Amino acid sequence: VRHGKQWLDTFWNGEDEMTNTNEVMPEKFIEPLFSKPVYCTHLNIDTKKIVSMLEEYSFDDSETIGGTFTSQTKSLYILDDKKFDFLKNELILEFYSFTKEHLRYTNKFDITTSWLTKSLKGQSSSYHNHNNSMFSAVFYLQTDENSGDIQFRNFENRRFQLNDEEGNLFNSADYSIKPTNGMFLIFPSEVWHKIAQNNSDITRYSLAINFLPTGFMGYLDSQAKIKVEKFND
Repeated sequence: VRHGKQWLDTFWNGEDEMTNTNEVMPEKFIEPLFSKPVYCTHLNIDTKKIVSMLEEYSFDDSETIGGTFTSQTKSLYILDDKKFDFLKNELILEFYSFTKEHLRYTNKFDITTSWLTKSLKGQSSSYHNHNNSMFSAVFYLQTDENSGDIQFRNFENRRFQLNDEEGNLFNSADYSIKPTNGMFLIFPSEVWHKIAQNNSDITRYSLAINFLPTGFMGYLDSQAKIKVEKFND
């Protein structure tokens, strides 16, 4: 329990009355309560080597939808390929660094799906989120300054559209991150996000991943044991 509630408990006696107290009121604070954590790090992995290994993968034909949308591989199990074991191991290690060291979860997780995205010049994606997963991640393989940010948006209903001097984490509904080669992002799967338009002459490649908690979890009548079963193509 955070100190906000602890402070309240010193003033409330549980009987609908405020109690007299000599406790010193806490200093002023502001926190992003119930925030959505976005984890960002850079991994020392040769992304050029990985891009050179992508020729054998076929992508959805974006021409069938006008050619303006980012395409993805038909395979949704890229990291199940043995040749990418080295990459899968590195990504999983970093994922557990996030869930164990920062979120303090002890649960195990499985990768459910993993696929490649490709954006040619002028292409982008629409806002979307990912169902049937808890965390999603992106590992960037080939990007440059103008190849398209990842953009996050909060679609929760806001009753007033106020004017601000500058955007920050407390007042913004939009947030963008400019990817670089080797960047690894993790965020809750329900967060809406999209790939901004690629204005570069290079092809933008990234690897997307979904994670689901597995094994035993929960307490009393809310406990469950989850096992992930994949339907490999």
